[in-house]
Amino acid sequence: MRRLSLILATALVATTASPPPAMADKKSDAVVAGAILGALIAGAAAKNRDNHRYNYATDKVFYPADLPGVMCYTRARQCYFRGHYSASATRDVFQ
Repeated sequence: MRRLSLILATALVATTASPPPAMADKKSDAVVAGAILGALIAGAAAKNRDNHRYNYATDKVFYPADLPGVMCYTRARQCYFRGHYSASATRDVFQ
């Protein structure tokens, strides 16, 4: 929604700032097109900077009885020993 409003605002500014059609030339058309294209690229770059980390708050946690100090996440299929990722515990529990 934010990106759409940014595009619409940029298009509105570009159309109001351009000269009347009788006075328009190819250079001003290229400037307007470049501004719109730049806004689209900036929106795509901002989207790529978003945080794509796994949300552990929505995952189920369990503590294997045979591995003391180990905490495992069901959907992530990862185990942690004393707060640090443990490849051996993950392998023992999920394979």
